[in-house]
Amino acid sequence: MSCGGFYSVDSLRGVWIVVVDADPRGRRALVDILTYCGALVTPVASGREALDVMRQVKPDVLVITSAEDLAADFLPRVRSLKPEEGGVVAAIAIGRSLEGDAARARGFQAHLRTPLDPWELCRTVSNLMSVP
Repeated sequence: MSCGGFYSVDSLRGVWIVVVDADPRGRRALVDILTYCGALVTPVASGREALDVMRQVKPDVLVITSAEDLAADFLPRVRSLKPEEGGVVAAIAIGRSLEGDAARARGFQAHLRTPLDPWELCRTVSNLMSVP
């Protein structure tokens, strides 16, 4: 998967990710990073939009910025879904306000601090996809 400290352009091939970020520039940056590594990415601006997307197709991973705000409302709604509806989807929190243990207590599988290391994001997604 890795190639000299960098992830190859196909290391996340076939992984479908929903990126939830209210900031258009941040959302675009996350999409660029993840698609560079081969992921299929659907960007949305809110938890409500993410739930609408999840009604259509079940993603493999949620990448959520401003996780403190969304963890209070959006992630519990996701976790209340049946497994076949996406209730057990892996979720990554990105931000400064929600730390690792607090993020896991709120239902996230991983937490990444900003400023974000793009390769750490790709490694984290890859690691989550290799966990049964």
